[in-house]
Amino acid sequence: MLTQQILGPVYLIDSPYWGSQGVLGTYVVKGGEPMLIDPGPTSQVSGALEGLRELGIRQLRYVGLTHIHLDHGGGAWKVIEAHPEADVYAHPKAVEHLVDPSRLAASAKQFFGPAYERYGEVRGLNPMKIQESQDGEVLDLQGATLKVIWTPGHASHGQSFWEPDYRIIILGDCGGSFSRRSGSIFPITPPPFNLERALETLDKLIALRPEIICYSHFGYSYDAVKKLVFYRGELQTWGEVVGRGVKEGLDLNGIWELLKEQDPILRLSLDEDGNRRTTAIPNIIGLVEYTKWKLKEEVAKSS
Repeated sequence: MLTQQILGPVYLIDSPYWGSQGVLGTYVVKGGEPMLIDPGPTSQVSGALEGLRELGIRQLRYVGLTHIHLDHGGGAWKVIEAHPEADVYAHPKAVEHLVDPSRLAASAKQFFGPAYERYGEVRGLNPMKIQESQDGEVLDLQGATLKVIWTPGHASHGQSFWEPDYRIIILGDCGGSFSRRSGSIFPITPPPFNLERALETLDKLIALRPEIICYSHFGYSYDAVKKLVFYRGELQTWGEVVGRGVKEGLDLNGIWELLKEQDPILRLSLDEDGNRRTTAIPNIIGLVEYTKWKLKEEVAKSS
């Protein structure tokens, strides 16, 4: 079984990614008009479709995207190919890239190198199959309700989905990367990342007082507010430490060493996963670029 009921109408599909599970969570909100959220890259879509079959879903109303990074929405075209009755539901800033994903794909190729090929084919969507979201919009899925919350920071086109009856929030990447084994949360801040917007997003989500939090990477937790508050603190710590490293002229390795020295939570996670440096460097880059942009902005304002 690839599927698991979380609570009420919300289900998790754990689609295999190159033979591994627990990589990216696809979520289903099962009403009379169901929504599939974040089908993953094209190479992972077959598992998402199998999950729909396990749940007895033959028709979809929406393919919802928390954002359009390829590990979340790269396979949206393939889901629409299998379910032509559905519409892709995305942030307005995402639409042009869904129609013509060439710039998104080129950026991902540059960033991920040979690993990009694992995502599989990327195709554009017919603009008539894309529905633009509105912040605060309520979607009636005929037996289930979702409220759309724009959540920029990790991506300018980020959005989360709030299920009010069971107080479940489906995040995308704006809450970090969650380890079900240890309960730790690791920052996801690749460029272009906006720390100020990310902290505002977390404040907005905390104010909802959710009870269950659903992560794309990976799984869900029942202490939602605690997790969001914790992640907010981690982002602030990373932002402060990386900002200090940039001002001191440190390179990426130097900033990594400074983070290990200054963040006790990171040191604990190193005991769990010795490969943290590999995953940390792209996220450090995002915060470095954000810091440099803020410094330039401050200079421009003072001149």
